[in-house]
Amino acid sequence: MARYILIDNQSGYIFADSADLNGTIFAGTPTEFAAVFDASTGEPGRSYDMTTIYDLADNETGYHVYRADVNGSEAVPVIEDGQDAEMIAAVVRDCEYVTTLRCVGPQD
Repeated sequence: MARYILIDNQSGYIFADSADLNGTIFAGTPTEFAAVFDASTGEPGRSYDMTTIYDLADNETGYHVYRADVNGSEAVPVIEDGQDAEMIAAVVRDCEYVTTLRCVGPQD
């Protein structure tokens, strides 16, 4: 089971860790994880376009997805403070970049 971390495109903060989504471990694809996370925060019905980190403008809603289970071990501990600059840097440095998801709202 892969462990994914979502970093918000606009703020640069860690928004979600699939090792602890509302007290449970989430198993699924990055897109499924983003959809479940968004629904849990009051943003249900979004769709997601997979793109690269460079194709998303700074003002677009989206997530940079990193995989924390690298080479058979956890690259970073479970995220407790998504605004911790050192933890954000550790995710970007030590985890494997997977994709960027552009969020498209249900009304768009």
